[in-house]
Amino acid sequence: MRKLNYISIVVAITFLFTGCGVVSQSLVSKGQLYPKLYKQHPKTILVLPAKNTTTSVDATDHFRYTITKPLAEKGYYVFPVHLVDSFFKSENLTNSEQIRQIPVKKLKEIFNADAILYVDINAWDTSYAVVSSSVDVGLSFSLVDANSGEEIWNNYAYAYSYAGPGSNSGLFGLLVSAIAAAINTSVDYTELANVSNIAGVGIMPSGEYNKNYKKDFNDKLLFTNNTNLKDGKLYVNEYFIKGNNKEEKVALTVKGRNQGYHSFPVTNINSFNHNGYSNYYLTRNINDKKYLRNRFFRYENNRPYLLSNGKKVFVYTESDGTIPFSEESGDYYFNIDRVVELIKLDS
Repeated sequence: MRKLNYISIVVAITFLFTGCGVVSQSLVSKGQLYPKLYKQHPKTILVLPAKNTTTSVDATDHFRYTITKPLAEKGYYVFPVHLVDSFFKSENLTNSEQIRQIPVKKLKEIFNADAILYVDINAWDTSYAVVSSSVDVGLSFSLVDANSGEEIWNNYAYAYSYAGPGSNSGLFGLLVSAIAAAINTSVDYTELANVSNIAGVGIMPSGEYNKNYKKDFNDKLLFTNNTNLKDGKLYVNEYFIKGNNKEEKVALTVKGRNQGYHSFPVTNINSFNHNGYSNYYLTRNINDKKYLRNRFFRYENNRPYLLSNGKKVFVYTESDGTIPFSEESGDYYFNIDRVVELIKLDS
């Protein structure tokens, strides 16, 4: 087998599978994953105030003021957020919802940015147990071309802070952790926001001010996931449909938690364990239009797809954006809209 040179990261999604849900591999180039971003090649990005759909009043500023560095390191010029905020305040625009109502064309006229980044904070779960405490957050990102108003890149990321026993903690470690959890309820939200934003833009193509600009088009990413393309249907693991079968809102569960601040893309479902399927949907307000998005799916031209067997598999959606599924002898599947071939793995 010819040795493959994987320049970028490997995203592994693994499960124990039954029935038609088997492990499949998809080798994807960045150019295939983000074709519109490579086509538009934005140089400058305007980051709008994050839309906070959670009860945490402090979340917005933390995430907004830590997004500049990872974007700049990717090679993009980011309009200084304090200057942008000062302008909006001078126009009596202090609410993120008000600012989101500004048409992209108008923002282009004011700032002359190439692209506009919309960030939603859509999860903020705090949990306390006898020997641990944690804060779990979820972000969604949408980059819109400032000339056309078209979405050219999107991603989802999760992060958590964890104060509790490590994997090797004995009885003494548990006692110490219990005391620590009881007295240390504060979280460094700036650091939590920082790791979240880094995860969000982690595999984003490089901008003009990065040495890899236009050189990472063929960088390859290997996705191993629990989908199976068979008989014109896309079979998936039950978790795609039912989550962890809990109706109530529950905290994120990450296997092998370590103390500190950690983040990962939502596509790494092996690390992701949250509440039921209906809560995997969120409403995105982009360029004065509302979209219903499922966090497990990637989107292109506002059409959802999953990677399976070296293919982009686009699935049917209802008019409201929901993705209908069917069940057959205990196996779950989505109906297919169209299939796009990707790079094939050498055998």
